[in-house]
Amino acid sequence: MNEDARHTAGITTRLIVSYVRRRLGEDGVRRLLELAGDARPVEVLEDETSWSSYDQKIALFEAAADVTADPWVARRIGESVLGEQLGGLVRVALGALGTPQLVLRSIARANVKFSTSATMRTMATSPTGGVVAYRLHDGHQPSVHDCRYNQGLLSQVPALFGLPPAEITHTHCQVEGAGECIYEVRWSRRRRWRGPWQARASASAPAAEGLDHQLAELGRTVTDLISTDDLQEVLARIAARAGSAVHAQHHLLAVRVHGRAHIHADGLGPERAQRLGHQLLATGSVALDGAQPLLAAVASARCHYGWLVAFQPEDAGFLPTERQHLATYAGLAAASLDVSVALQEARRSSAIGAALLRLSHQLAGVQDLLAVARRAAEAAPSVAGSHRASLLLWDQETRSMRTAASVGFEGLDAQAAQFEVPWDATPQLWTQLTDSQPVLLDRGAADPFVREALETYGHGAVAVTPIRAQGELTGLLLASWLEGHEGDTGDAAHLDGLAGIADQAGLAITRVRLLDEVRYAASHDDLTGLASRQLFTDRVERALTDNRRSDLGCAVAFIDLDGFKQVNDTHGHAAGDEVLVEVAARIRAAVRETDSVARLAGDEFAVLLRDLADPTAIDRVAGALRATLRRPYQVGGGTAHLSASIGVACAPEHGTSAGELLRAADIAMYEVKHGGAGDGFLVAARST
Repeated sequence: MNEDARHTAGITTRLIVSYVRRRLGEDGVRRLLELAGDARPVEVLEDETSWSSYDQKIALFEAAADVTADPWVARRIGESVLGEQLGGLVRVALGALGTPQLVLRSIARANVKFSTSATMRTMATSPTGGVVAYRLHDGHQPSVHDCRYNQGLLSQVPALFGLPPAEITHTHCQVEGAGECIYEVRWSRRRRWRGPWQARASASAPAAEGLDHQLAELGRTVTDLISTDDLQEVLARIAARAGSAVHAQHHLLAVRVHGRAHIHADGLGPERAQRLGHQLLATGSVALDGAQPLLAAVASARCHYGWLVAFQPEDAGFLPTERQHLATYAGLAAASLDVSVALQEARRSSAIGAALLRLSHQLAGVQDLLAVARRAAEAAPSVAGSHRASLLLWDQETRSMRTAASVGFEGLDAQAAQFEVPWDATPQLWTQLTDSQPVLLDRGAADPFVREALETYGHGAVAVTPIRAQGELTGLLLASWLEGHEGDTGDAAHLDGLAGIADQAGLAITRVRLLDEVRYAASHDDLTGLASRQLFTDRVERALTDNRRSDLGCAVAFIDLDGFKQVNDTHGHAAGDEVLVEVAARIRAAVRETDSVARLAGDEFAVLLRDLADPTAIDRVAGALRATLRRPYQVGGGTAHLSASIGVACAPEHGTSAGELLRAADIAMYEVKHGGAGDGFLVAARST
């Protein structure tokens, strides 16, 4: 395929293959490729970062229609995009826009995640639909399969947010001679009193599934980058896997290592890649005709290596979250280069190189900070030839570096082995740790804290190596030699080896933290920081289990704000968001620390009251919630007044599972709301 014929993203080809395989098995996939005349390995078609030409896409659709005997197969393939669990990163980026209407407004940028052979534009939108135009670029023959695939994809826009699929009306078609295809997209907004509880409970499922996919993809990418110690292989993998961060038509990686330029690209020919790469390294900017670049610095605390660039057609651009995705990936790439460069330098000693390589493999699958610390500390003595080693991590609460793992201190009691370096105890040491290189200190050190520590532990010298994660000093790797063995302290190669361990530890810590952040995002509301529905449900189930053993009670309160729509309509959505944040803070303050608060959707909140010995506590908490939520809110220089309808369900009277309690509390809340009492009283849920 010509390098410029990158019209169809791998999401589409993978969808086609997956759909046919699910219905006809591997024999069906073989027949599909034979009929399409596509000689590429099926693994290439299933790679979401790959690209195909427009003609290859149409040939695959035509073949799929033949093997399935279904002329509408292209639409059904488009409709399967969420069910097939594909395009996870695209789902996260689109889901972050917030509503189906906003996705339609960004349809030009969304379309290039699937196709660059046509332009989509938004003609009109409303809260329940919109009109989208699709024009195939000159040189391509319009196909009915392309139109039907578009209809299938567009039908899934509301499904991203837990709504039923949209109805699509295709009023004008290029196949029939129109200048462009026109699609009318319509969906119904969910109404609580019309849909079953289960439909509401699954509202966040596509977004959560997308985050799960992103988490898994991030883990696979990091493991892939650090699973080799060859610099050229690391660079090639960084460029090849850039599509895991931002799905784009082209990617370019341009870095300098030890003064030598290394340029790798995906989707650009060798000559053009070299020209653009050198331009990027020389100026920090790059221009490609007809394309819009998105740049991220490949830089760590150790070194600014260069740049990573994603290119999209200039009339489409990028989705809002993609800048952050590319920057995160570039940071991981820089950390991987730190490891690779450190390993190269350490090859002067085969023993050191072997130890660092073993550590790299050991850290690849670690997902716990203490496990990272233990692995790194265990590797230090063999790399540095030291008698003891320890790894300290920053503790924000005590503002000190505290021992997380140590080796060689078996003769000391546990308390003595827990060495701690308060931030204000040794300012001289912090000033020496200005880069990523180890600092070698002995009994002649001018710093009183260091001298006293060496004497206390019987050390003659210690090498202190800073560990940085995401550019911040996050830990210290200490390798120490016993008194009388100062002459055995490591040479430059040994110290370089310690720097390599610190680099790997910093990369592993960065990875663990990023994975923790993604997990947190999947289980918490972005706006208020409250628990998500899934996390809240898990906590209710745990509370029910605990309370069965203790004979204590628990209850769930369902809260729906009254008057919130007027705040949005009068003051705008930004002011509405501020009110929701304030509501979350007031609810938190009104309950105990052991209770849990969640934002379920929009202006709906839930509270878990656990370990209740006194049933009257429920009335007190409900009264406190009503009172605090009625207090005026400061909005846009004015004052807004809200009330709340609250329903409560108690275990086991109204249910013995999280689903039963939430459903009963929801029903009770509606009895309050429909009773016309606003938040004037609380209705206990009936037994279900």
